[in-house]
Amino acid sequence: MSDQSRSAEFDRVISENYQRVYGVIYRLLDDHQEAEDLTQDTFVNAYRAWEDFRGESQVYTWLYRIAVNLTKNRLEQSRRRRHFHSYSLDQPVESDEGEQRERQIQDWSQAPEELIANAEIGQLIAKYVTQLRHDYKEVIILRDYEGLSYEEIGEVLGCSLQAVKSRLFRARSTLREKLQPYLQPAPTDQHSSYREGNTP
Repeated sequence: MSDQSRSAEFDRVISENYQRVYGVIYRLLDDHQEAEDLTQDTFVNAYRAWEDFRGESQVYTWLYRIAVNLTKNRLEQSRRRRHFHSYSLDQPVESDEGEQRERQIQDWSQAPEELIANAEIGQLIAKYVTQLRHDYKEVIILRDYEGLSYEEIGEVLGCSLQAVKSRLFRARSTLREKLQPYLQPAPTDQHSSYREGNTP
C-alpha cells in the first residue's frame, strides 16, 4: 500500500472514531485538555502501528485499548510527579470575581436508558461515575456508555471475561448505592387515599 493510500485509509479511521475515543478518555480523566492531548497521541500511536493491525478485532476496540493504556500511563506519571489534582465535585469553585459558586457538572453523555429516569438523575450518574475508582470507571464507560460486549471489554483491558463481569457488578453496585436516595419507589397514587365522595 502506498503512503498516500495508507494516509487516506487512516484519515477515514480518524474521522469515524475520533469522537468515540475522545469521549472515553474524557470520561476517564474529566479534563478536556488532557483528553484532547491523549486522543491525538492515541491516533499517532495507532498510525505507527496501522500496518501491523490484522483486523482480528474491531478497529474501535483496538483504538480503545491504545487510549486506555495511554490514559493509565498518564495517570501513573501524574501520581509520580504528585501533580495529579483531585477535588470533590460538591466543593464550590471560585469565580474570576472571587465569588464562591456551586460547581456545574457537565452532562456529557446520554446515560444508559435503564439507569436514567430524568435529566437530574443523568447528571448524578455522570457525577458519580467520575468518582469511581479507575478500574470500575473503565468498565462502566466501555459497557454502559460505549456499548461494548464483555468480550470486547476484556480485549481492551487485557483481562478475563470473569474479571470484566466482576468489576462491572461491583461498579454498578457502587453507583446504585450512591443513587439509592434518588431512586426511591414513587409514592402511592394519592387518589387511593381518598374514597369516592370524600374531600381532601
